[in-house]
Amino acid sequence: MTDLPPPVPAPRRTSLTGPVTVTAVGVLLLVGALVAAVVTAGGFVGALRTDVLTRDGEPGPAVLAWTAAPGAVQVQLDGGERYAVYLVVRADDAPEGERPRLEQDVLLQAPSGEVVAADGAPGVNMRTAAGGRVAATVGAFTALEDGTYTLAAPPAGFDDAWVAVASDKPFVPFFSAIWGTVLGVFVVIGLGIGGGGALVGGVVWWVLRARARRGVGPGGGPAGPPPGARQAPGAA
Repeated sequence: MTDLPPPVPAPRRTSLTGPVTVTAVGVLLLVGALVAAVVTAGGFVGALRTDVLTRDGEPGPAVLAWTAAPGAVQVQLDGGERYAVYLVVRADDAPEGERPRLEQDVLLQAPSGEVVAADGAPGVNMRTAAGGRVAATVGAFTALEDGTYTLAAPPAGFDDAWVAVASDKPFVPFFSAIWGTVLGVFVVIGLGIGGGGALVGGVVWWVLRARARRGVGPGGGPAGPPPGARQAPGAA
C-alpha cells in the first residue's frame, strides 16, 4: 500500500485587510458618536433655553418688554400670537424647586381698549436662573390684534422684582426636542459601544496578523533563520 504524503498545512492568513477595515469602522463609529453627542447636547440646551435672562441677570434677547412689579410698560404685539409672562426675582427669594408667583394676573390693554388678562397656562412652564436671579412663567395670553399694548404688572411681594413678556414656547416642539434628546443619548451609547468594541478588536486582530506576517517566509511557509544565523549540527 502506497503511503500518502502528509497533509500540507494551510498557509497562515497574513492579510491586513480585515483588521484595517474593522479598525476603520470602529474609528468612524466613534466619530459618529461624538457628532451625535454634540447634536444631542445642542438640542437639549436649545429646548431648555429661554433667553429671558442674560448671564448678568438682566433682560435677555427674548424679552419683548419688561417693567418693575408693580409697574406698567408698552409692548408691540402681533394679533393671534401666544405670549408668556415671566416673573423675575432674586435667587434668594426663589430657592431651588420653588416657583415665584403673583397674587394677581398681569393685565394688558389692547389698542382697541379691550383688556386681556394673562391668566392662561403657558405652553411650557419654564424656570431659569442666571446672574443671581430666577425667572419663571406665571401666565400666558393670546394677543387680540396687532399693535401697541399697555402691560400692567401687579405687586409681586418681592423686593426688586420685575415682570417680562416674551413669546410663548409651544409644547409640541419642546416635547419633541426632549424625546429627541433621549433618543440621541441611546444613539450615542450604541455608537460608542460599537465603535469602541470594533476599534479594540480591530487593533488586537491587526497585531496578531502583523505577528503572523513576520513568521511567514517568501513562499508562504514558515520563515527561515535570519541571514548569518548558525545552523544546528546535522542540519541540511
